[in-house]
Amino acid sequence: MKKRNKKAIVITAIVMLIGILLILTGFFGGWFAGLFVKDIDYKNIKPEDLGKTINTDIQVFYEDIDLPDKALQVLGDISGDDMALILVDLSALSEVDKSAYYSKSLQYITVSGTLRAVDEAELKDVSDSLFRFYEDLYYDTLEKRGLEDTQENRDNFCELAMTPVIPYCLEIKSIESFNWIPFIPAGVFVFIVALILEICLVFKLKKRIVLPIVYGLMVIIPAVMLFNHIRAMLSVEKQADGLYVMKNYVCTDTREMMDSGSATTDELLDWIFDNHLYGVPNFFNIDKSHAGFGCATFAADTPDGKHLFGRNFDFMETDALLVYSHPEGAYESIGVADIGIFGVSQGSSVSPDSPFGKLIMTVTPYFVVDGMNEKGVGAGILQLDIDEPHQDNGKPDLLVFCAIRGILDYCASVDEALALLESYDIHSDLGNYHLFITDSTGRYVVVEWLDNEMVVTEYQCCTNSVIAPGEFYDMGDPDDRKDTINSCLTNDREVTAEEAMAILDEVHNRKMTEWSCVYNLEDFTVSICLDADYSKVYTFSVEEFR
Repeated sequence: MKKRNKKAIVITAIVMLIGILLILTGFFGGWFAGLFVKDIDYKNIKPEDLGKTINTDIQVFYEDIDLPDKALQVLGDISGDDMALILVDLSALSEVDKSAYYSKSLQYITVSGTLRAVDEAELKDVSDSLFRFYEDLYYDTLEKRGLEDTQENRDNFCELAMTPVIPYCLEIKSIESFNWIPFIPAGVFVFIVALILEICLVFKLKKRIVLPIVYGLMVIIPAVMLFNHIRAMLSVEKQADGLYVMKNYVCTDTREMMDSGSATTDELLDWIFDNHLYGVPNFFNIDKSHAGFGCATFAADTPDGKHLFGRNFDFMETDALLVYSHPEGAYESIGVADIGIFGVSQGSSVSPDSPFGKLIMTVTPYFVVDGMNEKGVGAGILQLDIDEPHQDNGKPDLLVFCAIRGILDYCASVDEALALLESYDIHSDLGNYHLFITDSTGRYVVVEWLDNEMVVTEYQCCTNSVIAPGEFYDMGDPDDRKDTINSCLTNDREVTAEEAMAILDEVHNRKMTEWSCVYNLEDFTVSICLDADYSKVYTFSVEEFR
């Protein structure tokens, strides 16, 4: 081999290494840079620091309060006790920069601004805002402790909520953030070009022949391998802030998923990566805080003899994905997935409008939390704050979180749904849940796993407490929502779709209801309201997706 060729081979190998480093920089650069970043030294703020312009790096993590252009920014260790909240004023920023701040959750940005003291009136505004935000928690605490709603109890609650808030405000004048993502495609390009040159040099191939072939294969092979992923990503459409729709072309093997023996979320994700992402190491980090959600469901008849399935999904800020699915050998269905559980939302580090966010969306159909199919079966999953189920009856293991997908794909009635659930050992490592299942015959049941036994109760509605009579009855998180729904549906009252949505409005959780759905089990339609705004209804028919 000529000396010149040896040098060229070494050089291209070095360039390949540079490409790999660029890719790693794109994935981990922000994290690595964050190791050398220090927040404001909030413990040592001195009077002479007030009024001065400061430049500092902060990791964006904020408490959203209902004060115009203001938020409570976390300082210090987010996951530890060494944490404080400082009021930030964004009113001097442009709308673009404000959006940039809110969209950079858990990312580091550089801010320039002025530090000032917060007076008593402004602290009172912050305290009142926090009380409004945590009002549900306040009333739940009173109920659990058997206390009355008194001014003293309110003051004590507000004092506790204000404990981490320091009496300063950072008036942000400008922000800067570094986008590490472009390093990834740049690194891939550099690596592939260097690899091609390396092959040509080692095997003494003519570049004018090899390069067009290799470049063509570089396009064709990924396109073929990711054809269905690309189709699904291209089908994603934004309907409103926090609401997207997508056709499912990827998660089409529900039976194999259910029979994979996955008893934990990590096992299921490993199976998904092996079967749908070609064995790429599992890089998902399930946000387990999204696994605990409060909800309400009910079934009702309409005056014209049709059947409705109503559902509230109550949780902190997240985004919803309406999924249309019709794999070969499965029923046609529509359902809603909480994509925030995968860290995809407007307030998370991965935007649902980004290509990476849309790629993650392609595997969320396995995780729909409510939906209906062409046979008129509707189902939803609701949290129960009791011991997790881990059955051991010698049957295949199935995560309860994925049961909705199986019911929508393969069950034509409530009875078939119950038979499907009976054929698996049900597990959960994200807390306990119960299922509400109904169909177009008007039948409805609540399915619960109590002391690792599957218990079925015929009941028209459920929220977040145990429905089954007996020793577990009303355990979990009981409140008056179930009674409110029952009172709205007394004497077999018939309701229209609009009246069903009004019932969901009656029991929606203040500031926590992310979406409310009314499924018409005969018409195969769903109406959705977002963020408890019942003045705006988004209605979807399955015909729109076919």
